[in-house]
Amino acid sequence: MSGAEIASPPIGETDQRPRLLRSLIAIGLGVPLALVVLAASPLGTDFLYVVIGIPALMLVWAAAGAAALIVSLRSALRRDWRRCALASLLPIALLIVALDPIRFVRVCNTLGDLVHFIVAKPYYDRQIAALPAGEGPRLAVFDWGGMVWASSGLIYDESDEVALPRERQAADWRERASRTELACEGYGVWPLWDHYYLASFPC
Repeated sequence: MSGAEIASPPIGETDQRPRLLRSLIAIGLGVPLALVVLAASPLGTDFLYVVIGIPALMLVWAAAGAAALIVSLRSALRRDWRRCALASLLPIALLIVALDPIRFVRVCNTLGDLVHFIVAKPYYDRQIAALPAGEGPRLAVFDWGGMVWASSGLIYDESDEVALPRERQAADWRERASRTELACEGYGVWPLWDHYYLASFPC
């Protein structure tokens, strides 16, 4: 029996290696994608999803990362450098995310909000078109909901004053804004296009 035959792994193990790596890659890409898609859906602001669903998805991602690290190390021992490099991508990504996981989730939520806006923009355009046109620049706030202590939403501000510092906002604009979620001190806005803004409300 030759040394090559002795070193060859069992056929079943050889067949399972690519399948395992493909599964880990699918999880590695699938969890961030799921976070974005779910954030774009009505489930994105659901309390149970936020406190249970997101941590559960992150736990699955971490478990896949640990398995990918093992695959990477074993591949390195076998000098299978291509497989080692592929398997190491997920642990590296997780290491970076671990430095600030809350920021990572926020980025996924923001991307989800952007997807939601793009899909639903014709609806919001119709809502804006139905507003009275003779009462000055139109202002509308669409609250998407959230936790008791914070929520997110969409703002349409024809004057774009929502993005200005408070001292540069006109008095009549502030008066109209005070009847909406913009009355919350410390709200944040991120400009999109066509006078739309993503918003976060701390109340």
